[in-house]
Amino acid sequence: MAYIWINPVTAGMYEPEVLRSFLCKHGYSQLDTVTDWMKIVKEKYASEVSRSVNPVMDMRCPKIKELLDEYHLEKQHKITIPDIAPILIHCSEEVSKREDLKNEKKIITTPCQSLADMGNALNLDNTCFIPWNRFLQELGEEPEGVLPKESPIPLGFFEELNLRTLSISGEKNIRKYFEKFVPDEVQLIELLYCESGCHNGDGIRGCRCKGIQSAACRMTTANK
Repeated sequence: MAYIWINPVTAGMYEPEVLRSFLCKHGYSQLDTVTDWMKIVKEKYASEVSRSVNPVMDMRCPKIKELLDEYHLEKQHKITIPDIAPILIHCSEEVSKREDLKNEKKIITTPCQSLADMGNALNLDNTCFIPWNRFLQELGEEPEGVLPKESPIPLGFFEELNLRTLSISGEKNIRKYFEKFVPDEVQLIELLYCESGCHNGDGIRGCRCKGIQSAACRMTTANK
């Protein structure tokens, strides 16, 4: 039996039992994490905002770093780039360190190749990262998914923090914002490289969730 952890983007496309049965059929035991890493990551961003005099940039998506390097906003001291790993990385580190699975191979599925590359670069023991679409290609079939009405991972991750937050998705929209960047407008900038959320990433493209739409850009202002 091989062990596999399914990322939330993928998990959000299927009924839990359908997904588990599909994985079991192919010889995989699905792993769960014990720690609520989503909550912890959110708290880390809130803490970072409380200490920063500049807007804090959302770094959950590896592709955002590439865009930031082009515009040099950090070097101009206009933003704060926190040292906070994506939720998926936190989850994979927990899974890789499980004592009961120490000598077992663990597979971490990702919604895109960028996260897979980021994970594999960590060289975690007996742990490999693979985009979900490539994993399905290797199996030769996919589970019967239930088309969600909204993106499994849409904009709005930081809403409950009650901060002045700007949320943008899509490379073109992000570039347009960076070109006319105003540092004192918001406290936190949420960015998803793929249009309308992570479900449109290259690790998901071609699955039945194709075509789901949500707001590409919105501003959330705290009521204080």
